[in-house]
Amino acid sequence: MNKTINIGEGQNNVEIHQTIAKPDKGPSVAGVSLSTGYGWGVDVSIILVIVALMYIGKKCVDKWASK
Repeated sequence: MNKTINIGEGQNNVEIHQTIAKPDKGPSVAGVSLSTGYGWGVDVSIILVIVALMYIGKKCVDKWASK
């Protein structure tokens, strides 16, 4: 957050500027954050798809390793 206050001579010469930067962070899982710019729903959906693919991959490896 940046604040700038300029006070000049006279009673009606005061300027106040404030800037608040939006964070670029999206949802975070296990220290990995994702921000696509399309909103948190899209970000969460992508994370859920990745987690589902990891789960399916783990199940396939477990099935292959138990043979």
